[in-house]
Amino acid sequence: MQARNTLQYKNYTCLVSYFNVKDCLTGRVLGMSQIPSFSSKTIEGMKEEFHKAVDDYLAACEREGKKPAQAFTGNYTVRTSPAIHEALALYAAQQEVKLNQIMLRAIQSFIEQNGIKIPNREEN
Repeated sequence: MQARNTLQYKNYTCLVSYFNVKDCLTGRVLGMSQIPSFSSKTIEGMKEEFHKAVDDYLAACEREGKKPAQAFTGNYTVRTSPAIHEALALYAAQQEVKLNQIMLRAIQSFIEQNGIKIPNREEN
C-alpha cells in the first residue's frame, strides 16, 4: 500500500509535501539523509526531480565504489521510559526470550490490528 503523498522509484520512497510560502511541492526520500530534498511546481516535475535525485545518488555510489545505502535497514531504536524498558525486559526474561522478540510480537500485533500492508520487496 502506498500513502497518497508518496512516490516510489527503485525501492526508494519520496514523501511529497506542499510548501505554501514558495507555492511549490517539496520532496524528501524517506530514511535517506544522503539524498538531498528537492522541489518542483508540478507533480510531473516532482517525479522527474525524485528520479534524478535517486539516479544521481546511485551514480555517485557507483563512481566511488560504494554500496548504496538502504532506506530501511530493519534496525530501529525505540525510546521509552526506563520503567517500561524494565517491565518489558523482566517480562522477556520470564518468558525466556530476548526483548527484541517481545518487541517484534508487539509490532506484528499492531500491524495486524491496523491492517498495515507490508511492501513486497526482495529483502523482506
